[in-house]
Amino acid sequence: MKNLDYLKIVIVLLAFSISITSCNREFPNPNNPSEDDVLTTKDGLYALSIGMNQYYTTSVLRYIIETPGITTREFGVTNTFLRPIELARGGNELSGDSYATYYPFVGLARAKGMAESILNSVDNVDLSDEARASLIAYASLYKAMTLGHLILMYEKAPIHNSIDGEAVYSDRAAVLDECISLLETGKNELTTHSVSSDFVSKVLGSEIDLLASINAFLSRYNLIAGNYAEAISSADAALSSTSVFAYDASNVNPIWSSTVNTDNLDAQSNFGLIGAYIPEAGDGRVDFYLGADSGNAIAETGSQPTSELLGFFATSTSSIPVYLPGEMMLIKAEAYARQGTPADLANAVIQLDLVRTKTDDAFGVNAGLTDWVTSGGDANSQADILEEIYKNRCIEMFMTGMRLEDSRRFHPDLLTAPNPPNTTNERNRNFYPYPTVERENNPNIPDDPAL
Repeated sequence: MKNLDYLKIVIVLLAFSISITSCNREFPNPNNPSEDDVLTTKDGLYALSIGMNQYYTTSVLRYIIETPGITTREFGVTNTFLRPIELARGGNELSGDSYATYYPFVGLARAKGMAESILNSVDNVDLSDEARASLIAYASLYKAMTLGHLILMYEKAPIHNSIDGEAVYSDRAAVLDECISLLETGKNELTTHSVSSDFVSKVLGSEIDLLASINAFLSRYNLIAGNYAEAISSADAALSSTSVFAYDASNVNPIWSSTVNTDNLDAQSNFGLIGAYIPEAGDGRVDFYLGADSGNAIAETGSQPTSELLGFFATSTSSIPVYLPGEMMLIKAEAYARQGTPADLANAVIQLDLVRTKTDDAFGVNAGLTDWVTSGGDANSQADILEEIYKNRCIEMFMTGMRLEDSRRFHPDLLTAPNPPNTTNERNRNFYPYPTVERENNPNIPDDPAL
């Protein structure tokens, strides 16, 4: 992870000043440069890019993974802190007053604001074509990631932050379209101009393949939007490389910090899956992600058995993939399956089996199973294929922040109101209520979803 220079403090404060809430505050400090200094020079924009990545990877990513992970039973709650208990019980017990809804919303908005500041300022700075393209592509990726995760958790989201605290909310389709448009813009910039060596050495580093990451998120959001051909082609492009968020002693893995290194949360055994979704015997992904039995969740949240968390969260400096190769294969499988022709179903099974039989995954996420038909699957049943894809997404993509979206997409009718707390079903909310602090300050906030 890149070290921040003297601009670190002002970058963090800048995140507050561009929050979508109306709580605008100024923190003048004569030892720090002004906002104009940050946004009108190349070094300032580079430093803001570093700060955006640092804030996203060490602060925001925790809530991207943890919040929906508790809702969908990936995490077991092992302490009596109110926030995780409210998430684990869910239903109508979870309100906008809870910090469970506040932290992901505000964190994503602040990181999104940093990306917007870069995009809004880049044309006002004297830059080489390559540096300009690099900044636009990088900020477009981060805005798409943050905006995308907002719409995966909340029913509507503001596409653009607003200094006056009155951001306008857009529906799911419009937000997904904006995510795709941002990523296409970034992709086009990198198709026209290569990433500058200066940007690589000072900001990007060797851990992230920027173009491949853009293609991965294009694949993800096109799938969710129902653009299946585009999802398949983008997944193919992303499979050419890998990217990770890297950590060090000063900037530690956020899930290790909140889970492995505490007694607040543990991984639920069997990935929190029950019934037909329990992993098959011999599935190598169990040992990759889960260690020894670690007890049980507290009774108030279901008493589920828990396991030691390994995988990408085993140590304070474990890297977290920006995306998984297995996700790209499963996106292709789902995109084919949802189109439903006999040829598409055959292609879906091919992609599904690439995940099931994988033994050479770049990150070691290897199921090592037999092909699906040999294990009893019906290659002619669209419903059965989709269910097997969902099961493998839950296992392959454990703790990626995607299971809530997956559960809604594959099982849209799972929840109906009224919904008393249920600690065993695969999700206990469809979307989260908006934070009360946002409701009190923004007249444009929508009504909370029923569930």
